[in-house]
Amino acid sequence: MSISHFVPTFLILTLFSSVGWTAEPWEWQVPNTQERAVILLMGDTNIQHRTDPTEGYRTVKATLNEADIRFANLEGPFAGSSKDPRIKDIPHKSWTHSEPDQVWTLVDGGIDVVGVANNVTWPWQALMRSLDVLDGAGILHAGGGKNIDEAHKPVVVIRDGVKIGFLSFAATVFPFEHAATDIRPGIAEIKAYTAYQPPSNLDKPGQPPIVLTWLDKESKARMVEGVSKLKAKTDIVITSFHWGVSGTTTIVSYQRDIARAVVDAGADVVFGHGPHKYQPIEVYKDRPIFYSAGQFLFDDPTRKEKHREGMLVRVLATKEGFEDISFVPTWRSGDGLTIILHDPNYGKGRELFGYLKSVMDDESAKLHIEGKEIKFQQ
Repeated sequence: MSISHFVPTFLILTLFSSVGWTAEPWEWQVPNTQERAVILLMGDTNIQHRTDPTEGYRTVKATLNEADIRFANLEGPFAGSSKDPRIKDIPHKSWTHSEPDQVWTLVDGGIDVVGVANNVTWPWQALMRSLDVLDGAGILHAGGGKNIDEAHKPVVVIRDGVKIGFLSFAATVFPFEHAATDIRPGIAEIKAYTAYQPPSNLDKPGQPPIVLTWLDKESKARMVEGVSKLKAKTDIVITSFHWGVSGTTTIVSYQRDIARAVVDAGADVVFGHGPHKYQPIEVYKDRPIFYSAGQFLFDDPTRKEKHREGMLVRVLATKEGFEDISFVPTWRSGDGLTIILHDPNYGKGRELFGYLKSVMDDESAKLHIEGKEIKFQQ
């Protein structure tokens, strides 16, 4: 006998709503625009060890189904894994890749496009195996390929007459067998350099150094040119970046340099990930910059129970370009395998909104709650 024989239906829905789960699509505010594409963006996504693909996005599937395009940063190639637990797929990171059959979770969730420029998409052989899997599943991908030109090639999707372009880059790149070159497969790299400067006050032993970062000129020029060319032939450009320092809420200076460079070149949205935690959100020249959207669906055994915060970002685009943007905080509940959308007005959602505001710096955007979503103040 089912639970519905004992508990009224309205009470069941109330219980689900109290933890953020609802059987209905999320209650977004919708501007009155006729020809409009709805795009949903999701941060770090890793799928492993799922026997039932329909379980991955079960709690958010109704919301995902309402979108025209769904984009996720795929942190973990579908390359197959070592069968010996003592042998890791990336020994210097103790990392395990995903099995090819795990791609069906993305298919079931309706994910249309993924970014593959990530620090764990290594070595290039794993990247190429994963791209074959994605192609076989009908999922478009940006940020990797058989050479540097293919790795920097955008994905262009048309929905409701609106032409949307995606580009994916990584600054978190190993110095060997990782970045694409003219003759070798790999990911799309935006190269940043690091230097360490002693603090000005040297009378206190043990002080940390001042960290300085700057962009490689050639790498920056290729990125900027790619964004500019894509903007010339699309209505809206969304750039995805895997960058920053894992487990931190403070951005590194090169992240801001990259973000502003691509906005200057024509990018409409800068969507960052990699630190696995919230980082500040800015508005630059009326364009949103998400420095780190946290983790969305993340099954990696060593990370699934930490850094559970994430967000679901919704972009509304027309033929005139970027129209509106908002987001909802997410949290992976229980054992870290279940995504829950949370109302930012109450409970966990309010806590996550407060946490996000606490990491914002002096250049951050002003945010407010409108209905059940977080929006930018004008």
